[in-house]
Amino acid sequence: MRYRIVVAVVLLMGLASPVAAGTRPEPHDARQGLEVARAAQTNGLNGLYVSPVDGNVYVASVGGDEITVHDPSSGRIVDRIGPERGVGGPDDVFITNDGTIYWTEILTGRVGMLKPDGTFKHQMVGPGVNPITMSDDESRLFVNRLFLGQGLYELDPELEAEPVLLNGDLTINSFDFGPDGLLYAPSFFTGDVLRIDVDNPTTPEVLTNVGGVSSAVKFNSRGEAFGVDIGNGLVLRLDFSGADAHAVVLDTEGTIDNIAFAADDTLFVAVGADNEIIRIKPNGRTRTLTKGGLGLPGGVAVTPDGTVWIADLFALQGYARGKQPTTSHYDRFLPPGTGFAGATTLFADGENLIIGSGFTNAVQVMNPATGEVFVDIRDLAGVTNAIRHEGDIVATQLGSAEFGIPTSVVKAEGAPGEREVLLDGSMTGELPFFVPAGLATSGDTLYVGDWATGIVWAVSEGTAVPLATGLSGLEGMVVDGDRLLVVETGIQQVTAIDLATGATSAVIVGLDYSDSVPEGFFPYGQLSSLDVTDRSIFVTDDGLNEVYEFRRCWRSCG
Repeated sequence: MRYRIVVAVVLLMGLASPVAAGTRPEPHDARQGLEVARAAQTNGLNGLYVSPVDGNVYVASVGGDEITVHDPSSGRIVDRIGPERGVGGPDDVFITNDGTIYWTEILTGRVGMLKPDGTFKHQMVGPGVNPITMSDDESRLFVNRLFLGQGLYELDPELEAEPVLLNGDLTINSFDFGPDGLLYAPSFFTGDVLRIDVDNPTTPEVLTNVGGVSSAVKFNSRGEAFGVDIGNGLVLRLDFSGADAHAVVLDTEGTIDNIAFAADDTLFVAVGADNEIIRIKPNGRTRTLTKGGLGLPGGVAVTPDGTVWIADLFALQGYARGKQPTTSHYDRFLPPGTGFAGATTLFADGENLIIGSGFTNAVQVMNPATGEVFVDIRDLAGVTNAIRHEGDIVATQLGSAEFGIPTSVVKAEGAPGEREVLLDGSMTGELPFFVPAGLATSGDTLYVGDWATGIVWAVSEGTAVPLATGLSGLEGMVVDGDRLLVVETGIQQVTAIDLATGATSAVIVGLDYSDSVPEGFFPYGQLSSLDVTDRSIFVTDDGLNEVYEFRRCWRSCG
């Protein structure tokens, strides 16, 4: 836990003093914050590959905007390869025998190549470009689009000739060539394992099914095939005999994004949302190399039972005691209406949570104690936040020019095109309205923060007036008595806005919002957020993967 030295000295020397029993003065320094949860050193794990050159484990991270390089024995990070070397939002990675690194960028649609001499280049394939691999002789390069597109492509290894579409219908993820020279790939949404002749790719052969959503198929040096059931957190040794008698190699609580073998058949597993790399030796000996923890913290909300809930993109973690989650929910890629769909923002709605997920474009109402989902809305246009205001679920959306939907704040429960608009650009006069992100309510007034313009709008009875202007990088907001607390990422602090006058003052200073945001994602990345109780202020600090509690009082608030 991080305290200022002066705070620790006062607590040790003067617990009975008047100051010790009083209210903490503002602004708080970030170093006074109590860590709610353990922070990870990475920002979500995606594809991984063991380098044939140095033996290190290279892990792609879309959210981290980098490839992290890990020592295969200790898990220690020995290098970070990011935008300065051409890498942006990587989803999967492949390394050749001469040390050339290839990667895919799912959001931008590019494939990248970094040569051993440090030169790099990119080629556009299309949004959703995801898995990547090469033929065993490294003469042919293949990728597939998923989520934001589909189709199997062959690329020129020099990224010069135009990509060749081989099969436009495939929705496959991380794949590998088998000992027979054919491509083995998981059909992500069906769980089928396909065998594909890349010279005749129109009729893939279905070999087996993993029993759930499948994200990877890889071979060891003995020609044995291994697959991943991402939703159930399983690594399986695959049975192609027709009996589907797969052997469980690893069973985790969380979700597994990808796997990779070293030359000696040591298996490395990316437990993505938990930021854990697990190593499995050929003899079955298993070790977790990296400490799990928050990698992409966004929304924070406190339910009446005192549990602190944190949105971690593909996970929802609840903390009731200590820095280890007591309850966890994972996005298991279930059909709409059947389960949790990831989280970027949270709002405590009694014992339930209203969850906004920018990645899956979903607004859900869920009981976090049971995991039951009561509301599941998937037809908004670019969800950035959602709360309850005057009995209605209210959501912000970035809009879609293609479908004629303006950037706006709407009542979310309703048919597309018929939703009541509470705020859009037609109501802001000459002032622009670009990126609604923060949302808060005082009961009768709705407050909307625009990340791009630094304006906080007060919306009531069909009118909108600026409460405050000139703020920088507005993200999460919450009403705290007669003031509005706002995460102001542009100046690394939490700011209070007087609801009557619009006057501003610093509440928490010295926060870190320096994390790199991958190109193609929301411009603010994960939405750093706030919640309050009578005794504490909770705030996300995504630069350090932290959520802090700042106690308002030295001993008690009573």
